[in-house]
Amino acid sequence: MTESHPMLRWADENGKTVADMATAGGCSESHLRNIFAGRKEASLGLAKRLSEFSGGVVPMDAFLRPEPAEVRV
Repeated sequence: MTESHPMLRWADENGKTVADMATAGGCSESHLRNIFAGRKEASLGLAKRLSEFSGGVVPMDAFLRPEPAEVRV
């Protein structure tokens, strides 16, 4: 089972759609879907707008991809 993005869970609980979030964030739905899937990272401005749209429930860092683990050889 794939874990869903915190913003998608918040949106589901609050009756919001990806279109609503894209409008609030000032970006395309496809860009948001890539962020939610972990394929893209949001700009700081977009992360801030989306966090504000959620009333601060979803923190800005939820939109940033985690740093890859350091590989030691």
